[in-house]
Amino acid sequence: MYETFLKHLKSCKNIKISLGQLETWADPQTTYLQFHQTMQALLDNQILIPVRSSGTNVKNPPLPMTYRIQKSVLSQPIKQEIKQAQLHFHPSIRLDVYFRLAESRWRKDLPYIRQVHNYLTKQGFPQSEATAPERSFHLVGDEKWIDEKGGRKLLETIGLWEQLKIATMPDPLMFAVHLRQAAENQGAYRHLIVENKTTYYAILPILTSLPFATLIYGAGWKVVSGIDGLSEQLGVERDARHVFEYFGDLDHEGLAIWHALFQKCGAVPAVELYRALLGQEPSGGNEGQRVNKKALEHFAAFFADAESRQISALLANKEYLPQEAIPAEALRDRLLASGAGGWEENDSGT
Repeated sequence: MYETFLKHLKSCKNIKISLGQLETWADPQTTYLQFHQTMQALLDNQILIPVRSSGTNVKNPPLPMTYRIQKSVLSQPIKQEIKQAQLHFHPSIRLDVYFRLAESRWRKDLPYIRQVHNYLTKQGFPQSEATAPERSFHLVGDEKWIDEKGGRKLLETIGLWEQLKIATMPDPLMFAVHLRQAAENQGAYRHLIVENKTTYYAILPILTSLPFATLIYGAGWKVVSGIDGLSEQLGVERDARHVFEYFGDLDHEGLAIWHALFQKCGAVPAVELYRALLGQEPSGGNEGQRVNKKALEHFAAFFADAESRQISALLANKEYLPQEAIPAEALRDRLLASGAGGWEENDSGT
């Protein structure tokens, strides 16, 4: 009961409280003696100070009718906790603002502060800029955290926003345009996004033989922020319909990038190209990547059961398949043979 009372007292906005209000917090099965013992502990610890002029109740032993709440005493344990955390966290993380904020805010932010601390301890401060989704994924494993889930506010609170070099103005997309295909657009522009530059240049020579309006070089995470400007860069109406296929590395990072695009613009995996990739010899060395279970689950759903199991086993063994594992000629042959067709289509206005 003592801890329950502490929780309620911390949330009280007034500095005075009546005995009647305190009684409403007690369990109905609580005896008066048990209630009195809890109240006496609060008085002994100087969390509650009796207002003598209000008198006492008529029970035995009696209790004062009104109390002052000692907010400074209530906040001492959490302040001590914050002080201890400051000693153990990365020295660049500032926690002093939490002395003035509600304990609930500290509890909410603490798990993320720990993750930021772990990142800085292992990686140090970044030397180059990154998009918000990329930095967000590397910090806490959630590409939406900075932009949509309060991450920016937290990083500003602990004094790290500037030091983490998060690009607020996305780079423009880099892409090649298939003019005839764009002109023949019938209801939706179709685009192929590839994660890496080598793959972009491998496909570029056959772009005019493919049913894509553009071949987009994703440049890793940059495409997630830049995709919003596609219609303007392409010179088409802002509410134009776009259909996106994505091909990237078959590793946790590549799946996270795809998943961010999937959520943002409905991009689906370029299934035929990933199937070709699954036929290559995997590599090791990506053990340090964050795991995004939701991304893996959604990605695997686009494939047959046997392929899904192969993908899961590959990643579970800490192996990966870079998209460059497919030789350029084989990549072009696969695209031409499939007609770049047969892939699941989603559309969205971008």
